[in-house]
Amino acid sequence: MEKDFWRSIAHNDYQLLEGLTIEGLTPELLSKLGTADPELRDYYIYTTLEKWIERGLYTPEQLRELLTQLLQNLGEGLGEQGDDRVFLRSFSALTISEILKYEQSHHFLRKDEVQALLEQSITYLVREQDLRGYVSGKGWAHAVAHSGDLLGVLARNRHVQTRELERIVTAIAEKMTFPVEYVYTTLDEERLALAVIAVLTRGLLPASYWRWWCRPLLEVEAALHWEDTPNFARQEEICAYHNTRTFLRSLYFQLTLAGYQLPGAQELITAIIKTLRELDPGFYSVDVMTIIDPTLNIDDLRP
Repeated sequence: MEKDFWRSIAHNDYQLLEGLTIEGLTPELLSKLGTADPELRDYYIYTTLEKWIERGLYTPEQLRELLTQLLQNLGEGLGEQGDDRVFLRSFSALTISEILKYEQSHHFLRKDEVQALLEQSITYLVREQDLRGYVSGKGWAHAVAHSGDLLGVLARNRHVQTRELERIVTAIAEKMTFPVEYVYTTLDEERLALAVIAVLTRGLLPASYWRWWCRPLLEVEAALHWEDTPNFARQEEICAYHNTRTFLRSLYFQLTLAGYQLPGAQELITAIIKTLRELDPGFYSVDVMTIIDPTLNIDDLRP
């Protein structure tokens, strides 16, 4: 089918045209899910799948078959950077999220199926190396952001309990602290922060857990050697440091500005503040103002 056909489906509120069937069209939808044409992928192919899943047009068995193919897609070119297979991986992760949203109210997956899916989703997040957000001429890759969306939906699943929630937030922390050549610039860290908040909504992790969770985030600072210029960090370590700080700030502001009233939220906020202070090379103190004006009376600036 050409793009005009899928455009006609979209313009008809994603209704099936006369004489066509879900069974006949879904294989082609899946074959085009990773196209580098952003209009076709975002507005027609992915969104058609999203609408048909949301409207319950697929049976549970058909959704299982979809999941099998989509999970296989997550491995296509995984670990590589800069090629178009990232679109297939990324939009497969996003489509899995849509199936899991439907599952929340229809409960058609067994516990072992959800937990296997969780393990594959975590593996995908950790191993995904193509961190591009927007790709000129090809649209949104956003593999990390879509991974965050997927883990956020999984965190809300009834089959995901304390141990699995710990696996989710540990994987997110690992992703943020991993040395990479890229600083996140398209709000990927905000989407991962939202997945952590989805974990908080379950109320299953003890408040004390968050102090422990923040500790490994401090490791990115140890690699920098601020005062030792000859041994200053590699570019990948600098990016990991900035990504970690930005992620923690995103999580802090989501928790505070949105005003979430969730079990453990205040303890997490406290742990974030402590971690940011320890990661800070000196800017989170009024004393740093002496760099600008050595004659300044710092006591006048304190509350």
